[in-house]
Amino acid sequence: MPEIWLKYGSTDIVLNIRYENLLKHVSSDFALLKEDEIRLCLSNVVLADDTLIFALSDTKLTAKIVILLLDMAQARGFANVTIGVPRRTEYILGNNLAGKATSVKEITYQSFPNIINKFRNILFISQAIYDPLFGYGIAPTKLLRNYYLEAMSEAFNARQDNLPKPGVRGPPLKIALSNAENIQAKSIELVANSFGIVGIHYGNIIEASENAIWHLDSISTIEIEPSKSAIISASSEIGGHSTLSDSLNSLWNTIHIVRENGSAILVSENQRGIGGGALQMYIEGRLKMEEQLKSSYTHGLEHMLYLDELGQKGQLGIISTLPQYYLKKLRLYTYTSLRNALEELLVKYGKNHKVLVVSDADIVYLKKKT
Repeated sequence: MPEIWLKYGSTDIVLNIRYENLLKHVSSDFALLKEDEIRLCLSNVVLADDTLIFALSDTKLTAKIVILLLDMAQARGFANVTIGVPRRTEYILGNNLAGKATSVKEITYQSFPNIINKFRNILFISQAIYDPLFGYGIAPTKLLRNYYLEAMSEAFNARQDNLPKPGVRGPPLKIALSNAENIQAKSIELVANSFGIVGIHYGNIIEASENAIWHLDSISTIEIEPSKSAIISASSEIGGHSTLSDSLNSLWNTIHIVRENGSAILVSENQRGIGGGALQMYIEGRLKMEEQLKSSYTHGLEHMLYLDELGQKGQLGIISTLPQYYLKKLRLYTYTSLRNALEELLVKYGKNHKVLVVSDADIVYLKKKT
């Protein structure tokens, strides 16, 4: 009986499953860069006094790159380097920096224009992932979500339907890339998993993003037969699990591989709650979808569309510490543990049923076998 460990907040929980009940365990298996290779990749990064290093991802590896760049700047005699982060990532990234950076500046939507105009040298750092609305989570899409709200509404309204599109270069991504063309800055886009960095792509924002997309696709696309059930978790970075709004992306990135009338179960502790935005508004009875769709975009609005659309095609389940009242309001079926989830799947589909397990749903793309 294999033991499969899945991330659950800051800890790991085990799925004890018999070989005959395991269809496949999908995880990232990337060839990692060595420490000297990482430093070599960073050696051509332009640093100067009056530099803003803007971390758009809150992962440990993003923090590692920030620390290396700070060391490089200090070695070159540049003391005036500022670390900036979006509002929702300050807590986690600050912890990952572990006191290495003297200060981390939270950059709000209101302060963003002045900040961008203030610094002579701006360097964005992002870790590439899959995104159900844009196809990919890269610097241009993260900037759009946090700071270009009018363009974000345009991208949301440009979606082709109400289904997730991970790994797809559709109209929303085109709008994000077009918007980023006007930003005068350099970018570092990381391709990585929980164990280390696979690639570092540096250049202007579009160049770095395009190279990271190509690299991520080339190493993370896995062909697989559609399954009747799947147990899904993001990689071990806590940011992907911290709120329901964050972790739902892993569910949407994988749901296309689950057959109609099947079951998809998300494993996500969500220690920092719902995550605000449309999900919170809906739970509190403040979201009227028809009115909101005609108005401007609000954070996580796509989740409500996916819940409505995909909840009719199968059972969406979750293992989480969030109150069942909230989860049931969102029409998510709740399980008390991985053991409970597996037992219910075998009762529902038969004792010989095979379950697909995906443990890196934010950075692997499952492609249906044809």
